[in-house]
Amino acid sequence: MHNGGMTAPTDDRGGYAIAMPHAAARFDRAGIEPDAPALAWRGALLQAPSLTVRMLDGFRVWQGGETLPALPHGRVRALLKLLLLQRRRPISRARLAALFWPGADTDSARNNLHVALHRLRRALGSAARVHLGDEGYQLVTPGEAWLDTEQFVHHAEAGRREEGAGHATKAALEYEAALSLYHRDLLEEGEWEAALAPEAQALRDRLAHALERLSALREADRDWHGCLQHGHRLLGIDGCNEAVHRRMMRCYAGLGQIRLAERQYRQCVQQLREQFGLGPSEETTALYRSIAARLAA
Repeated sequence: MHNGGMTAPTDDRGGYAIAMPHAAARFDRAGIEPDAPALAWRGALLQAPSLTVRMLDGFRVWQGGETLPALPHGRVRALLKLLLLQRRRPISRARLAALFWPGADTDSARNNLHVALHRLRRALGSAARVHLGDEGYQLVTPGEAWLDTEQFVHHAEAGRREEGAGHATKAALEYEAALSLYHRDLLEEGEWEAALAPEAQALRDRLAHALERLSALREADRDWHGCLQHGHRLLGIDGCNEAVHRRMMRCYAGLGQIRLAERQYRQCVQQLREQFGLGPSEETTALYRSIAARLAA
């Protein structure tokens, strides 16, 4: 079920636990029978991956159980991130040069890339190597690798599949597993946005989708507090999402907190006015009037 078949470190020091994949463990706790691939994990002891990488909660790398001591900074750091994110496919020299040195001539960009790769190889040591093949550069690890970005995508896609198959409970568990991995955006302050911005935006879009779907599933279960929790986080990404504002208004109304529902409507109005100079849709205003009528009654 998991790419690479590895479990994540259990703490910030790089310690590991022998465990089933995250989703299968949650299915057990929820009283849901795991599927055949999940059951297959029960008989196997899982060893720690040779390389463990977190990029959605700060940037940290472990080799085995030890933290990699000296991660690079600046362009070299961004280059390492990109090679990790794209580790399953090579990246051409021309693309790397265009991403990291867009204003340089061909010879200068190539020389800069060689210098950056030399620094990167020194920083990685035996943890991984940068391989140059016919199609370009690719990061290769001596054993299995675990990346929180890959696991986030894995769970988000599993949630989408389970929901499409009508398995709402399993879908919610997968979305929760994805959200538990995403603590901060990929880009760090001062990082080379031209190189990493597309990757960062793709992950952020997946986060927004997982939050939207999980909040909808929670509303369908009449789990008003759970719906509100995910709705607040989603509005932190897109404060002008009227559908989310309406969902939260309904949740507050479901909890009998009519004044909070009205406040949510006013926040929606303010966000739309500040961002676009527009008012809310008729659907949003009609919902507000319907909820406000309960208070008047």
